[in-house]
Amino acid sequence: MKIIFAGTSHGVPAADRYCSCYIIEVNGKIYMVDAGAPAVDMILRYGGQVKDFRALFTTHVHSDHTVGMIHLLSLMNWYYKDCSADFYITEQNHIDSTIRWIETSGDGKLDAKRLRLKVPSAGVVFEDENIRAEYIPTEHMPNSYSILVTSGEKRVLFGGDFSHWLRKDDIPKVINEEIDGFVCEMAHFGMTELAPYLTDCRAKRVIFSHVCPLNKYDDIEAIKGKYNFEVLTPADGDVLII
Repeated sequence: MKIIFAGTSHGVPAADRYCSCYIIEVNGKIYMVDAGAPAVDMILRYGGQVKDFRALFTTHVHSDHTVGMIHLLSLMNWYYKDCSADFYITEQNHIDSTIRWIETSGDGKLDAKRLRLKVPSAGVVFEDENIRAEYIPTEHMPNSYSILVTSGEKRVLFGGDFSHWLRKDDIPKVINEEIDGFVCEMAHFGMTELAPYLTDCRAKRVIFSHVCPLNKYDDIEAIKGKYNFEVLTPADGDVLII
């Protein structure tokens, strides 16, 4: 499993960071978790081809996790007509609005056979010969999720966003199992709130992204070596092979 950190900023992009966007490559096929960055540009920038794109999994509908999806859908609808993919969007009204946007922008009627827009629910929502994607509810907002991606024996949890100050105790318990990575945001709470969850964390790596304010990177650096897992703080364009 190859993970490209195409967007690592928080709710507002920075000069050198796009909003949340993670590309997963397995056996030459491309999958994406969140699309806060211009998704089609990211596929091409990092050497992929749209014809190899299989699915987008969004954690929730906030624009810093979804805005790049519309352009990708639009281009796949009228230009990349030999392509087909599944798009998991957590609100039906967001799906309806996205379809209206595309169909009123001169791109023609959305080809729903090729471009399949679906509302996920808790549990496994997608499985092909390369990956399985499981949605795990969180309490960041109504219909928000973490996404556990499995490829063979490799498992990575993409946390999405959690409740403010973790008041709703919504970090998935799967981090207490032997997983290969936990992509953890750090915008809605601090290390004080997160530390109790890290004590029992059995992930091989905790990967901090979506960090705000940036001085929290100092707090992240301070925990390196204190736990049994590796601590990573990727920038845009960084690649992790699992």
